Amino acid sequence: MTYYQKYDYVMIRRHWITMIFKYVKFSFFLLVAISFFSIWILFWDKLWYELTTYVIFPLVFISLNYAFIKLLLYYIRYYNNLIILYKDQIIVIKSSLIDTDNIELIDLHKITKLDTYCNWIMPNMIWYWTLVVEQQRDKVREFWYVPKPHKAIWFLNDARDKLVQKWAIINN
Repeated sequence: MTYYQKYDYVMIRRHWITMIFKYVKFSFFLLVAISFFSIWILFWDKLWYELTTYVIFPLVFISLNYAFIKLLLYYIRYYNNLIILYKDQIIVIKSSLIDTDNIELIDLHKITKLDTYCNWIMPNMIWYWTLVVEQQRDKVREFWYVPKPHKAIWFLNDARDKLVQKWAIINN
C-alpha cells in the first residue's frame, strides 16, 4: 500500500514500478558476476593462475558487491522519497544516504490548480500517473509515479476546503 493515513496527515510513497528498473540493473550485474565465475571455474586449469586469481576473482567480487550495494541504496532512496499531505501543507521529502537531503514545503493556500496526466497505456493499466501542482507565480511542480493520484487530489481538495472553512470562521 502506498497511501498511509494517520491522524492528520497522509503519506504517499512512489509507485513500485520504479523499482523494476533497479531490479533489471541488479540482475544484469548478477549475470555478469555469474558469467565471470563460470569462466573462472571452467578454465581454472587452462588459463594462467595469475589471470584467474588476480583478474577474474576480483571482477566477480567487485561486481557482486557493487550490485548489492546499489540495490540497497535504491531501496533506501525508494522508501525515503515521500510526499506528505499535512493539514495545510504538502511536504516533499527526498533523502538518501549519500546525496544531500531535500525537504520542500508547499502551502495549500498558494496552490491554484491540481491536475493529473497519464502518458501511454501502461501507467493507466497499473495506476501510476503524474500529479501536477500549479502554484502562484507560475510555479509548476510535477510528481511522477504517484499511485492513484485522484486519491491524492481528493485529500488535497479536502484539506483545502477545511482551510477555506477555517479562514471563513476566523474572518467572520
